Amino acid sequence: MEQTTSFCHLCGALLKRRTRRCSSCGSAVNRSTTTPEPKSAPQVARPSSGDAALSEKLQPLQVKKNWFQLAGAVIIIPMIVVVFYFLAMDSDLSILFGILGAAAGGTCFYKGTLYTRKKKELISTYVIQGMLADNFELVRYAPKETFTEGQLRTSQLRGWNTHKGNDWFQATYKGVTFTFSDVGIYRQGRHRYTVLKGQWLILRLHKEISAPLIISELEKRGALGRRARVQIEQKPFGDIFTVLTESPAVISQVLTPGFMEFLLTMRHSISYVETHLFFGGEQAHIGLNTREDLFEPCNNVQDIPALRERVQTEIDLIKRIIDGFLLTEGLFQNQPQQDPTPYPNALDPI
Repeated sequence: MEQTTSFCHLCGALLKRRTRRCSSCGSAVNRSTTTPEPKSAPQVARPSSGDAALSEKLQPLQVKKNWFQLAGAVIIIPMIVVVFYFLAMDSDLSILFGILGAAAGGTCFYKGTLYTRKKKELISTYVIQGMLADNFELVRYAPKETFTEGQLRTSQLRGWNTHKGNDWFQATYKGVTFTFSDVGIYRQGRHRYTVLKGQWLILRLHKEISAPLIISELEKRGALGRRARVQIEQKPFGDIFTVLTESPAVISQVLTPGFMEFLLTMRHSISYVETHLFFGGEQAHIGLNTREDLFEPCNNVQDIPALRERVQTEIDLIKRIIDGFLLTEGLFQNQPQQDPTPYPNALDPI
């Protein structure tokens, strides 16, 4: 039976089959007032009534966030002056005022972050989830979740002991099943050092890799040992990426000329990008050190169409990364026809 779609009676947004609530404005779906329409290509802009309703929910949160941040600054800055004054007077009151100022200012800043989280929840519900479903065959979206430590350890990226992340989702694109999350990977000791902050994807390969393969700008030796390093003669690729494997035969399965060109293009097209790739079994891990966090709320809560446009650009980045991996003939079967000349503008800056 052919699937049909319909449009929300309140904001006009596209509704998925059998959905009970509109992903754009959150209103309950009344099937008696919706008219079936043929499924169309993903659209970034949505009717203004739904965007206005969302903006009305976001504006008070933004105002409260701004007030608490301002209050925190107003409290802490004078307190610092007072503390230094009492220190100069060699008074014990400096400790008291220091504790009071830090507690009051910290509380205000914390309250501000709570309102930012509420904004994020609304945008995830009414914007991100619907747009992911429009662009991919979405299986599940969990904005507060991320990969487990075990999943990230599989990539054999070393030198970290803690991580966090959000905007985890699983989907299929052009026949490739993948999982995505924004991540921050850190080495926590006396000080915290950022190993990678950006995006992480795990792709399900159609063909199995017989031996682990690492292609990385972050891992110079790796868990595979020094003797596993393979020098790639092609310049500048061989000077930029460290290639590690115990079986050099798998290199030709992955590092096709088109894929190497794609990795070099991606490196220069995304701000601050460093790449860590791991291939093993039927998985490919892609870690991008972009220093960016995708799908986050913005301060201009009145311009929801601009937010949708930015989110679509970020979704397109994920699509283009997977398109680049489809250039590897040894990893996927029944590949969709690729653009024969996707370079040099294969990736737009974030």
